Amino acid sequence: MQNNKDLINQIKIVTNNFQAGNFIDAISKSKKLLHKIPNNEFLLNIIGLSYLNLGKLEDAKNLYLKITKQNPKITSFKNNYANVLKALDKFDEAEKILNELIKSNPNYINAINNLANLKKDLKDFEKSIELLNKAMAIEPKNITVLYNLALCHRSLRNYDQVLKYAELINDINPNFTQADKIISEIINYKNIDANQHLAHMDKKIKELNLTNDQKIPLHFSLGKAYEDKEQYEVSFNHYIKGNQLRRASLEYDFTDEIKKFNLIKKKFENIKIDQSQNTKDRKIIFICGMPRSGTTLLEQIISAHTKVGSLGETEFLGKIFKKIDLKNFDLKETYENSIFDDYIEFTKKLKIKNDFLTDKSLLNFQLIGFIKIFFPGSKVLVLNREFNNNFFSIFKNELLGPQLKWTFDINEIKEFYKLYNDYIKFWNNIFPSFIMEVNYEKLVNNTEDVAKEVLNYCGLKWEENCLHYYKKNKSSIDTASANQANKPIYKSSLNKFESYKKFFNLK
Repeated sequence: MQNNKDLINQIKIVTNNFQAGNFIDAISKSKKLLHKIPNNEFLLNIIGLSYLNLGKLEDAKNLYLKITKQNPKITSFKNNYANVLKALDKFDEAEKILNELIKSNPNYINAINNLANLKKDLKDFEKSIELLNKAMAIEPKNITVLYNLALCHRSLRNYDQVLKYAELINDINPNFTQADKIISEIINYKNIDANQHLAHMDKKIKELNLTNDQKIPLHFSLGKAYEDKEQYEVSFNHYIKGNQLRRASLEYDFTDEIKKFNLIKKKFENIKIDQSQNTKDRKIIFICGMPRSGTTLLEQIISAHTKVGSLGETEFLGKIFKKIDLKNFDLKETYENSIFDDYIEFTKKLKIKNDFLTDKSLLNFQLIGFIKIFFPGSKVLVLNREFNNNFFSIFKNELLGPQLKWTFDINEIKEFYKLYNDYIKFWNNIFPSFIMEVNYEKLVNNTEDVAKEVLNYCGLKWEENCLHYYKKNKSSIDTASANQANKPIYKSSLNKFESYKKFFNLK
């Protein structure tokens, strides 16, 4: 009996580590426990999902390959293996497994939800929503399904539907504070009818027994609400708490960013590019820069053009180069390689037929040299924004992603901004005239002239659609800028920092 109690306590410790994001500890403790309870489904899934969360995709893949062969009847292994394949961009293989699981059990919610997410990633929102509605018919109060429906409708700019599902989540489980975050992105708290939601959030943060992970989105949401109401000190206090809690939850060493930059510099310092390379049939327009620097606005303007399709933030190029050992990667060996073909193969799955494609993966500015070599005929647009306002826009948004862990610390944001400028200076020295730098403030103040210059650089003729992007552009948006891109350009964002500068000591 004592042994059973001890095992239950140890499994609770594993669960707590996993839920807290301590994936390395979750793996090591699970492996030790497997000696006592071999082949345990829960522990094996904890290990696999921890590998997935750590970005150790090959380790996750190998584990699930092994355990699905040993345990072909355990559906959770197959379901999670499909998620790993999706993370590896093996969409067809993942979809095949999920369809087989649903065929054998039409009410298997997890597989239906995961297939819906796969379709969403491929921008097939109609099919994703159809699957999620099917899941909701089975379990009407499933929070994960309802939240994914809200995210799908946000991508499609159906904000009434977003609010409907987010408010339904709030009724079912007030502790699921991601619903409050998605509501706060849409509504303006200056409006009297938003007071009720603000009161609910204030009550939650004071009275509910929330975990830190539940408090974080609530602090960012309250910061935004009080910013709308021009109560800047209250707003700042929520922003600072949200950032501090999120940064404390992350394992991250900023020196890794410097090491990466130095490795790339060394790789390109003495490179000579063959300028006679043929251009490719499909023209890629890479739009990059610091987060919150205006990349979404520029991408929406360009992709409103009738010849341009939007890929959004694929991070696909970053994934390709993450698999490559940069230290031993020989740039001089050959320019003919599978990198461009792999990228185009990925875009084909999105079924976008335009000759020009925009890729708004922010941190592609780190890969500009590789773009120059492996994407002949491509264009690179780099957004620059005045530091204080760029800094504040990063600081006030909970920007999630494995490459954005530096966005929750004031000093790390400042250091990354310096590093970003070092990247751009370096690429401009190596490849003069290859990059077009676009100033955010000029884009906002003089949109038509700047947009015409940008389109000309991209090899596109001017279209009035580009000026009315908020009406004409129906491409999906999956970032914090989703609601802003649905409106005409407004200038109130140009100097938001002014209202908060007394709270910071920026130099």
